[in-house]
Amino acid sequence: MKKFSILCLLVLFVACKKDEKKNEAIDKVTKKEIKSVPEFTKDIELAHNKADFISKDIISYNLVVEFGGKEYLSAKFTQTVSGSMIKMEKTSGEIVIFDGNEVYTNLSDANLATDRFDIFTWPYFITLPYKLNDEGTIWSDFQNKTFNGQNVPTGKLSFKPNTGDAPDDWYVIYKDPTKGFLVGAAYIVSFGKGKEAAEKEPHAVKYTNFTAVDGISFPIDLTYHMWTTENGFGNQIGKAKLTNVAFLKSNDSIFRKSEKTLLVPLK
Repeated sequence: MKKFSILCLLVLFVACKKDEKKNEAIDKVTKKEIKSVPEFTKDIELAHNKADFISKDIISYNLVVEFGGKEYLSAKFTQTVSGSMIKMEKTSGEIVIFDGNEVYTNLSDANLATDRFDIFTWPYFITLPYKLNDEGTIWSDFQNKTFNGQNVPTGKLSFKPNTGDAPDDWYVIYKDPTKGFLVGAAYIVSFGKGKEAAEKEPHAVKYTNFTAVDGISFPIDLTYHMWTTENGFGNQIGKAKLTNVAFLKSNDSIFRKSEKTLLVPLK
């Protein structure tokens, strides 16, 4: 009987130690994931229901982008909510996939540089309210700027080295002072040209006509503009339309590339 009791105590002791180690591991992960979130972004994440958004698996949507009065892109995007995997199905028949490591296309005569830009850039614009505190983000220069005739809060978003394809990019985020929505973002595109050249011609996007999908708000209409630090938003140069937004269950087969694909390199 005594041996049995000692055995039980030993088992209990070992189990408790395992639980302690498990809890310590969880605490370490939790502490590692905790990041000082700027007050500026809290209203945006709340207004866009970030907690509900990141609880989803996959989001899909159609996007049509026009510049200079001509269609630049028409495609269906399917992506994990984090952007860790993305599929872009162009109406031209080209399919571009980011499988979490590399980018691939199904066409041998595709414009590879454009494909890599498109598969990351447009999903980033659509999910920007949920990317504000990603790993590698840096916030600075909080001030009010003029937007649609009123002063609104803004903050500058930049990135640590080696963050994504274009760590030299930066954004000036505009926040609706009443509802908290992310309503605009100035930005540079350094991909393929470098930061110095990109900063000579910054652009900006406005988000309008917010519509809720499963209680999560998305801007249906986007307009693209010239932009300067001194004068803010300038002439409109393009537009985009978001349609058929839907959430899907996790399915890795969506992002599985076929045997006949071509690698889309970074450079």
